[in-house]
Amino acid sequence: MLNKRMHPYDISTWSIWLDMVLVGGFDRSMQVFDMNRGAVVWEVPDAHSRAIHCIVQNKGSAFSTQPSESYNLFLTSAVTDGVKIWDLRTPRCVRRYDNHVNRCHPCSSAISPCGRFIASGSEDNCAYVYDIRSSTYLHKLQKHSDTVLSVAFNPATPEV
Repeated sequence: MLNKRMHPYDISTWSIWLDMVLVGGFDRSMQVFDMNRGAVVWEVPDAHSRAIHCIVQNKGSAFSTQPSESYNLFLTSAVTDGVKIWDLRTPRCVRRYDNHVNRCHPCSSAISPCGRFIASGSEDNCAYVYDIRSSTYLHKLQKHSDTVLSVAFNPATPEV
């Protein structure tokens, strides 16, 4: 059972990967629920300054390899608060990415299949690609006709 104060209608986004359920609440909190134990492993009450609208786990790809500890990483996004990367082994934000513009639309983010890059949509009609180890962006993909709400990496080739 999730935290008693978090009801299903309080959940803004969630993600399931292996035996973990990640939950973002409208109250700005985030919980990690372990299905094997049937308990909340950790909770961050104020994970973002606004409700979390996107949770992305590092699922990798059959077409590339990455270190096993990389699968502990996941991203959260909230309007006006950028993208944060978290590690399942510790209940704190590891790094923050906020060079993209995200003032009012729920722009999503993605982790590359190799685990080295993060992409994020933006309200300035661009998509941003970050190196996972750095908070500054590597590439700004421009010339989109409107806000970039969703981004994804090709699982087989290094393309956004």
